[in-house]
Amino acid sequence: MANLGISNTHVNQFDGSKRVETTRNKIQTAIYVALFSAAFIFVAAIVCGIVI
Repeated sequence: MANLGISNTHVNQFDGSKRVETTRNKIQTAIYVALFSAAFIFVAAIVCGIVI
């Protein structure tokens, strides 16, 4: 392969895929927390008799 004068460490340093991956993980975690909270509130409302 041709030597383009840039090493793999520099290529990996400027790779934006890691930033996208962490953002995706944060969004996924927020969705899980929201769904779990909604389910917990729904069950608590059923137990308290608010929802019939």
